[in-house]
Amino acid sequence: MTELIEKKSAVIRAIREYFDKTGAVEVFTPHLLEYPNLDPNIYPLSVEVEKDRKITGYLHTSPEYQMKRILSWIKKDIYQVCHVFRDREHSDRHTVEFMMLEWYRVNKNLEELMDDTKNLFIHVSRAIHRRPEIIFKDKKYSLEEWEKITVDEAFYRYTGVYPDDREGLYKLLRDSQIQIEGLKEDDYQMNFFLVYSLFVEPHLGKDKPTFIYSYPPEFAALSVIENGRGKRFEAYIAGIELVNGYQELTDPQQLRVRLEEEKAEKSKEGREYPIDYGFIEACRNMPPSAGASLGIDRLLMVLLNKQNIRETQGLNWI
Repeated sequence: MTELIEKKSAVIRAIREYFDKTGAVEVFTPHLLEYPNLDPNIYPLSVEVEKDRKITGYLHTSPEYQMKRILSWIKKDIYQVCHVFRDREHSDRHTVEFMMLEWYRVNKNLEELMDDTKNLFIHVSRAIHRRPEIIFKDKKYSLEEWEKITVDEAFYRYTGVYPDDREGLYKLLRDSQIQIEGLKEDDYQMNFFLVYSLFVEPHLGKDKPTFIYSYPPEFAALSVIENGRGKRFEAYIAGIELVNGYQELTDPQQLRVRLEEEKAEKSKEGREYPIDYGFIEACRNMPPSAGASLGIDRLLMVLLNKQNIRETQGLNWI
């Protein structure tokens, strides 16, 4: 336990050192918010708060909305290390509460953000291992050598089906040996996620650290859509997603449409969430930016060769 505490502290110090050296400003935002983040497949925790009256607050699932407000004011590179909270997160890679690094680079593109991510990994690895390589699951990984692959390429490589082939995705799932309850031919988003998680994701970063990028527009989240593809990436090592990066969308009209669509999707599940229209308006003043979030507990898994995220947290986190 002592070694874990000391190495975790060293990783956090190295993260801050990296961003300080690159000129980013560390910022601090509230964890308890009036409005929740509206993200696909992510669910906020609600909290009843008594002030002059009872109101519902939400523990943030990421500091994104508040950091983008700050970015719209200072228009400089920023970063934050904080705890975030997500309901329905229970596995060897998920806990309801975990540590996150989020950062934004002004006037940078997605390619530059990938390089930034690689350099961060190298810096942190050198801080605790004195070299830019790690051993995870009995395999050595050089953090200086990364593969880059599009979502189209990854789907076809590992399934023989392209992600836009809706009928092909359904048939792949229907004919697989995996028993899937409630499979629907017309539920494209669910079928995409199932194919991705079952047949694609386990291969990502298996041989070397990997960036997968260029997503179908349905999975663009809050990233820019260009040439029919969402400008976002995810970073993997040994099938474990570590980083999610976007070329940030700042158009308030498009942001409103996407958040209202997500609100409608959550409503279908009986979850009614308010939309933070102030956040949408603030993004109008954001500079062109690329931003990313990193799960620090998962990063510790691969850095310290742990098999369960709880081994990196030390205490009994939910």
